[in-house]
Amino acid sequence: MSASAADVAYHGIRRMLSSGELVPGQRLSQSRLARQLQCSPMPVVEAMRRLESEGLLDKQPRKQARVRMLSRSDLDGLYLLREALETVIARLAAERITPEESRELQELAQAHERAWEVVQHESEADVAIHRHIARCARCPLLQGELERFRLIELTAGRHLRPKQTRPGHPHIHRALVQAIIDHDSASAEYLMKKHIQNGYEEAQREFDAHLENLPKTSRNTHRKARRHEAPGMSPEKLN
Repeated sequence: MSASAADVAYHGIRRMLSSGELVPGQRLSQSRLARQLQCSPMPVVEAMRRLESEGLLDKQPRKQARVRMLSRSDLDGLYLLREALETVIARLAAERITPEESRELQELAQAHERAWEVVQHESEADVAIHRHIARCARCPLLQGELERFRLIELTAGRHLRPKQTRPGHPHIHRALVQAIIDHDSASAEYLMKKHIQNGYEEAQREFDAHLENLPKTSRNTHRKARRHEAPGMSPEKLN
């Protein structure tokens, strides 16, 4: 098996995850994926192992896997990791951003405010800002890890959609963007932390709303699993 075949299969399945073609909880068959990707099963096996190691798939019996579905504990962990990564990224971006990158960041922030006002594509505009800030930090390792966490949240947390517009985002983004442009690393770090904490609180509300809409048996299963997980972090503990 060539490495390139495994890479093609990996990126193909990853695209299917990010587009929503594969949904949280869905069982995946290696043979079916091989037919869809028009390749032999072996590259799919390697690709699925790689995606399992990245936290996007859960291994299942009989050479199958399941698209990961976020638990409350997963949600807690993702936001704790995002807070740790993105506060450092914001500080580095404030220290390293160039005038040209500052202009682009301002344009992205303005696009986000326009999207927020019309309640359209607000989440995509939010991601664009965060990705640009990560590029300005000039630390590929941090940027790669952040993308992995975002993909887990997007794919495994797709059942939490559609998201509601989050109050205060334009205000926080405006202050965060200005701090980075002004090379105020301390303020940029603090404002990013508050921004991630606000997102965490909203994600908790979305998760709880989703749980209440589940059938009673599924709801009880989630709650039983929750009791056996490590205690989650409350917004107060994140401060």
